[in-house]
Amino acid sequence: MRLLDLLNKRNEVKRDVAFTWPEMTPQDWLMEAFSIIGLVAMFAYIIYYYPRLPRVIPAHFNEYGAPQGSGSRNEVWIIPAITLLMHFIMPFRKNMNVFFRSRHFLKRVYTQAQFNKRIRLFRYNKLVVTWGLFYISVSTIRMSLHTGAGIPVWFTPVFCLLLVVPVIYYYFFAK
Repeated sequence: MRLLDLLNKRNEVKRDVAFTWPEMTPQDWLMEAFSIIGLVAMFAYIIYYYPRLPRVIPAHFNEYGAPQGSGSRNEVWIIPAITLLMHFIMPFRKNMNVFFRSRHFLKRVYTQAQFNKRIRLFRYNKLVVTWGLFYISVSTIRMSLHTGAGIPVWFTPVFCLLLVVPVIYYYFFAK
């Protein structure tokens, strides 16, 4: 009976832990501003070039930047739609108490400082993903109009490093 109580106590998660949403620092405001600028620039670029696009455009690229499939020119709106959805979900995350009080989350975040760092990591990743998807959109349109060669080989490893290195730093060094 005693062993069972110890196991239950170890797996018990405090449900009264409530982290306050961190104040925005100048660095956070810059990340948000550049992220929104990237989103607006993506929509403006696509709106400008959409009438010039052929009916069939490259729709998927492999890791070397070569097109692997094609689709309707309306598919050019998928990437900005995903980016816009990401921008609308991020501000509402602070109201998602179900997630922030979940057992999985509370096992990894113990202090307010860790919570603040995690929110900053979310903002940084939103910025990187926005500009990465903008670059993919530009490359797709340029390849469709025969003014570019597609996505360069360096893009995939650089994009992955920009996403993975801060996550590794957060989990191992920013505790």
